[in-house]
Order: sequence, then structure tokens, then C-alpha cells
Amino acid sequence: MKKLPILITIIILIWGWRASVKMVIAQPTITQNEAVVDFPNEITFTLELAEGSNVVDAVLTYDVDRFSCLDAASDVPLEVEGNRIEWEWVLSRSGNLPPGTSVWWEWTLIDANGNETAVPRQTLTIMDDRFEWRMLEDEGVHLYWYEGDLVGPLLLEAAVSGLVTLEAEMGIELQDDVQIFIYGDANEMREALLYVQGWAGGAAFPDYNTILLGVEPRSADTWGLDVVPHELAHLVVDQFDRSCVGGSRPTWLDEGLAMVAEGDPGADVIEDLNQGINGNGFEPLRSLNGSFAADYDQAGMSYSQSYSVVDYLLETYGAEQMQQLLTVLADGNGYDESLEQVYGFNVDGLESEWRAAIGAPSRPIPPTPTRLQAAAVPTYALSGVPQTMPTPPSAAEPPPETATPESSGVGICGLGIILPLMLVGFVGRRKRGEYV
Repeated sequence: MKKLPILITIIILIWGWRASVKMVIAQPTITQNEAVVDFPNEITFTLELAEGSNVVDAVLTYDVDRFSCLDAASDVPLEVEGNRIEWEWVLSRSGNLPPGTSVWWEWTLIDANGNETAVPRQTLTIMDDRFEWRMLEDEGVHLYWYEGDLVGPLLLEAAVSGLVTLEAEMGIELQDDVQIFIYGDANEMREALLYVQGWAGGAAFPDYNTILLGVEPRSADTWGLDVVPHELAHLVVDQFDRSCVGGSRPTWLDEGLAMVAEGDPGADVIEDLNQGINGNGFEPLRSLNGSFAADYDQAGMSYSQSYSVVDYLLETYGAEQMQQLLTVLADGNGYDESLEQVYGFNVDGLESEWRAAIGAPSRPIPPTPTRLQAAAVPTYALSGVPQTMPTPPSAAEPPPETATPESSGVGICGLGIILPLMLVGFVGRRKRGEYV
């Protein structure tokens, strides 16, 4: 009887040894495993095997580091011919990847006997290698630039100042690191994008926490100081109230929060507010739930009005209730419903309170206002698709009227335009003299 346990042990050892030998024999030898980036057009994945590897099929699995409600990697089954496997990821078919994006990939190899071998995962960071980038980092903001010695430090300081303002005024902090790429001009920035209007001066990738801006060194201390904290504020607020249930913010709230992040209002905002009060020039707040007007001066007034309304909410009710409002909106509730739940009034009630507080003429409120659906103003662009912002007037002519079509696909900061395989949200006009 003692011999039986010994025999079983010997059999197990032999079986384990044979299995380990088989695994060693079945392991293909990898001579090349790389991904070559042709920014911003494509990424080519290449795997090369040693002679006699006996691999007949392979599966390439890849993904990028970004926010996604359905985070699932992509699988590409491939037949192996010879000892080399190659596949091109054509980005024009799937969406623009911004510089700074981390990509990972791994291979699963299948031999003629059906045995599978997993090749260890590889990663790389995509960069726009046309330029020699310099980088500064502070408070979770990674700012890249290449032109002008003072541009990087100046704009990083503006970004951090905007974060301080957001935390002080709204109690909202940066949750994930962000990347800001400052191109030497708008043309060079646009060359980093696959689909973009010819007048765009910047693009935001909310899912990737990345902003691209074309800021000439000569405008860094003017337009740059405003646009950096403004666009950064959009990403910070996006991080705070990210939602996978279709929640959104009214445009007046989104733009007002971003303008608060810029700091004290400029002379143009104060002038707008004085004109609105003295000339009864404010729009119904409900009309600013969606896109702002295409008219340049009227759009400037809309931004100034949005700033004043948000400033009133913060000064009167505080940061905690503003955070509650953002959270309730992110849960998919309507604009009126969210305001009533947090403050006890709807959009019209807010407008009446705000007008009284700043000394503006009261406005008759219709008894049954037309309700705007929250879905009319999406919080995010589609994955991999930038939201673009215009070049400042000093660097470009204003876009033609045909560049701002009437559409229900309104994106934060602008108008939605459907292009092949993607939706691009174009940023609307900002304060006079800064955006076109």
C-alpha cells in the first residue's frame, strides 16, 4: 500500500515536468515588438517572430488611457503570414488622439496546435514630434510648450491661479492631472488635429484631460492669460461632475464658472453689465441654456451675463450649494428641476432674483415657459473628438457666418457640427476682443 502514494507522486512530478517542457518549447521567440506613431494620422503595430515559431494566428489587443463609461479594449484578430505581423490603427476612422495620450497593446499568439501565448504588454506615450517640447508641472498641471522662454512659466502660473480661484470660490479641486499643449501659433496647432475648422485656435479633449492651444508668444500675456484658466476650468468641472447617465449643464452655468476661474472681471465684462443694466440689454436667462447667439456683440454680452449670474449664486448661496447643483445636474435631472431641488427656484426664478440683486429692470416671466431638454447640451464630445475654440482676433479673421450653422447638437462652449464618423463641438464667442 505504501507504494501507491509514491507512484502517484512520481506520476504527478513527471506530468508537471512534461507540461513545463511543453510550455518552454511552445513559447515563440519575439525579435521585434513595437508601435510606430505617425502623428496624428496612424499607429502601426509590428510583431516579428523568430524562424520556426509555428504561430498561425494572433490577436492584437490595444487601448488608451482616458475616461470612458464603457472602458473596453479593442481586439484585432490577424492571420500570420511568415514571421511578421503588422496592423495599422488609422485614427481618421476612430478619432483624434491628442499628444500626451498613453497607449498600451499586447499580443496573443496561437500556434498550429491551438496553444496560446500571451506576449507581455507594452506602452508608449504619443507626442507631436514635430517640435522639441519643454515641460513644467505644478499642482497637477503639466504644461508643454516650445516657443518663447517666458511662455511656459507665464501660462502655467495662470493655470495654477485658475485652480486656486476654483477651489476658493467653488470648493472644486482638480481630481486628475491635466495636460496643456501650447503651440506657437494656431496653424501649427490645427495641424495636430484631423478634423478642425480653419479658424480654430484651440481644442479640448475632456476624456483625455488634455487641452491644445495655439498661443503666439506676443499674445501669451493677453489672450493666453484668459484662455488657459478658462479652458482648464471646463476640464476641472467636467472631472467633478462626470456622469454616465446623460447629465449636462446649461451653457450659462458652464461658461459662467469658467469665467469666474479667470479671476476679477475685465473692463469689457463690466462695460457689458453696465449696458445690460442701464439699457435693459440682458437676454432671458432661459435662452442661454443652450448655445449663445451667433452675433459677436450679443455673444459677448451672453458671456458677461453668465459670469454675473454664476457670481451671484456663489456670493449669495455659497460654494456648497453650487457643488450640489453640479451633482444633481450630473445625475440627469433637468435644469429647472435641479435648481428647484437645490435653491428652491427654477431658471426664471433665478433670473428674477439676479436682476433684482444687480439693479437690472425686471422682466415679465411667461407663465408656462418652453422647457429645454437637458440632452440639448451634451457635457462631453464623443471619445477622441476635440472641442475646438477660435483663434483670437489678432491672429485670425473672424469666421464666416456659415461656420456657425443652426443645430440642435450643441456642445459646451459652442456649436456641434457633424463630420464623417465624428462630432466636433466648436467653441462659441467669448468676451469681445478675445474670441471670434
